[in-house]
Amino acid sequence: MQPKHPLLQKCLAQLKALPHLKVETEVEEMPYIASNIVADGQIAIHSPQGSVTYVIEIKSNVTSETITFVLDYLNVLKQRLTSYYRTLLITEKLSKSVTKRLIQENIEFIDATGNCYLNSPALYLLTSSTPSAIEASTESLEITTSTLQLMYVLLQIKSPKIPKPLFNQLAEAAGISLKTVKFLLNRLCQLKYLQRQPGDNYWIANYIQLLERWELGYKESLRPKLLLGTYTPLTGRQFSEIVDEIVHHAKDEGYLIGGELGGAIATDYLHPIGATLHLPEDQNPISLQLKLRLKPERQGTITFVRQFGTRNAWDNSPVPMLADPLLIHAEMMALATDERVRETSNRLFNQYLIQLQNAAEAF
Repeated sequence: MQPKHPLLQKCLAQLKALPHLKVETEVEEMPYIASNIVADGQIAIHSPQGSVTYVIEIKSNVTSETITFVLDYLNVLKQRLTSYYRTLLITEKLSKSVTKRLIQENIEFIDATGNCYLNSPALYLLTSSTPSAIEASTESLEITTSTLQLMYVLLQIKSPKIPKPLFNQLAEAAGISLKTVKFLLNRLCQLKYLQRQPGDNYWIANYIQLLERWELGYKESLRPKLLLGTYTPLTGRQFSEIVDEIVHHAKDEGYLIGGELGGAIATDYLHPIGATLHLPEDQNPISLQLKLRLKPERQGTITFVRQFGTRNAWDNSPVPMLADPLLIHAEMMALATDERVRETSNRLFNQYLIQLQNAAEAF
């Protein structure tokens, strides 16, 4: 079977094009689903020395800012696989520092420009390319929490076009200044997420890449900034016993329901064991904690986070007081090593977020 994912096509083409090497690849399954794993696919690589079967993960943008999250995810995946399988990262062009880190962690990978590290009894291969000065400087550009707030709002637009008259609305929705919006749009162009058009207009270059970078940044920096605390029910109650209370009080208290509970409500699929509640700026978390009869707990399954900007709620949601599907999906992807949560997040994407992607790509 030929791979349908364009990034996987590019990476396998780079592998096959290497001189003095006879390699055959076979895409066996996309996605790959096992009892406790959902991954992007399964491929076999055959060389004169033997064959090896990989479970692959496709990550479009692995940088020095996102590498820790990617390593954590891949190491959990490796632990869950039997010895018959190996993990393989498929990605876009890697910087020298990220390549070095992956090799140190013994994470096998292929990128779209020829960087490659394979280390199995069937094939050992290490190739690298040197990034240009422009790419090296781009790699070092920081994604701040303000950038992530703007990226979130851009992902909500049902068009890749970002005209100049929209800038004031973007500033209000993201909760940042107009001056910051203009500065960050230019930075996102430098990072290749946007393209600049005549007249200070912009264009989303690739919706999925922007979404993936937003979700990584949300987990790593924006969510910690917004975090108010984690809690567990008092008197030994189970989470399932307080779900109705959480839903009932949402409208009166003004918070939005996200996380596993939000995903479960939206897809009618998951039996949730936790929730993320998005509190408005003026809401006292202690007051809500007392109303829901919760106690602080570091490993608690109920998380309070602060809302930002003005567009945290899900417009036309299937149930009132749900957080935007982008927020629910990002929360669930932070727990995506859990197969049941990952399957629900896939359903959420296919039912709701793919509509935004299709609208953006229809132009």
